[in-house]
Amino acid sequence: MSEVLKLTEILTEVQNFITKDGQIVPAQRNFYQNLRDKMNNHTGLFNEVEIGPLLLETRLEVLELTDEDYTAIYNIIMDRFGLSKRLEEEDQLRQELEIKVKLRKEAEQKAKAEAITKEKLEAEAKAKAEAELKAQIEIEERLMAEAQERILAEENARKEAEEKIRMEEEARARAEEIAKLEEETRLKAAENARLMEESRLRAEEEARMKAEIQASMKAEQEAKIKAEEEARIKAEEAARIKEIQDKIKAEEDEKLRIATEAHQKMVEEAIRITNEERLAEQAKIDAEVDEARKIAEQERLAEQAKIDAEIEKVRMMSEREAAQKLAEKNAKLAEEEAAMAAKEAEAEANSKEIPDLPPFNE
Repeated sequence: MSEVLKLTEILTEVQNFITKDGQIVPAQRNFYQNLRDKMNNHTGLFNEVEIGPLLLETRLEVLELTDEDYTAIYNIIMDRFGLSKRLEEEDQLRQELEIKVKLRKEAEQKAKAEAITKEKLEAEAKAKAEAELKAQIEIEERLMAEAQERILAEENARKEAEEKIRMEEEARARAEEIAKLEEETRLKAAENARLMEESRLRAEEEARMKAEIQASMKAEQEAKIKAEEEARIKAEEAARIKEIQDKIKAEEDEKLRIATEAHQKMVEEAIRITNEERLAEQAKIDAEVDEARKIAEQERLAEQAKIDAEIEKVRMMSEREAAQKLAEKNAKLAEEEAAMAAKEAEAEANSKEIPDLPPFNE
C-alpha cells in the first residue's frame, strides 16, 4: 500500500523548494497557492495515486510555471512516497501535459476564429439590412415623386380644360353681343335710309307742285302776284324742310358715328378685359403651381425626416441590444467572481493549519 502523507508535509516540501533562493518567483507562488487550495478542499487520501492528479491539475492552471520548476516540485513530492518509477511517470505526465496544453491552445484559437467569423457575419448582415432599407427608401421616394408629378399633370390638364371652356364661353357671349350691336346698327341704318327715302319723295312732290304752280302762273296772269307769293312761301317752306332734312341727316349721321365708336370701344374693351383676365388667371395658375410645389417639397422633407428617425431608431435599438448583452455578460462575470470569493472565504474559515508563504519583501 502506498504511503500516506499529511497536508502540511507536502506543502512544506513545496514551500521549501520555492523559498530556497530567498526570493519567490510569482509563478511558483501561484502554483503553491493553487495547490494549497486544491489540497485543502481534497476529501480523499494524500497518497501517490491521488496527489499526482492534483499536481497535474495545478500545473494546467499555472502555465507560466516552467517545466524545470514543475519537474523539481513533482520529484520532491514523489520522493516522499518512495516511488521507484518516478522518471517513467514523469515523462508520461509531461506528455499528457503537452497534449492538454496543445488542446487548450487549439480550443482558444478555434474560439477566437469563431468569434471573428461571427462578428464578420453580423457586420455583413447589418450592411445588407442597411442596403435593403436604403433601396426601399429610394423606391418609395421615386414612387412618391412620380405620383406627385402625375397629380400635378392631371390638375394642370383639368385647369387648362376649364380655362378653355371658360374662354370659349366668354368668346361666344362676346360674339353674341357683337352680333346684337351689329343688328341694332343695321336696323338704325335701315331706319335712316327710310327717312332719307321719305325726304326724297317729299322733295319730288314739292318739285311737282312747284311745276304745277308755275304752269298755273302762266295760265293765270292775274294771279301772278299771288302765285309768286305762294311760290315764295312754298320755297321758304322747301328750304325750311331741306334744312330740317339736313339737320335730321346730320343727327342720324352723328348717332351712327357715336354708335360705331361705342361698338369699337366695346370691342376694344372686351379684348382688353379678356387679356387682363387671361393674365390674371395665368398668374393665379402659376401661384397655385408654386404652392403645390412647396407643399410637395414640405411633404418630401417630412417623409425624409420620418425615414431618418426610423433609421436612427433601428441604430439605437441595435446599440441598446449590444449594451444589454454586455451588461448581462458583466453581471454574469460579477456573479461568478462573487461565488468564487464566497467559496474562498468559506475555505479560509474552514481551513486546517497550513504553513503560509513569507511576504514578498522577505
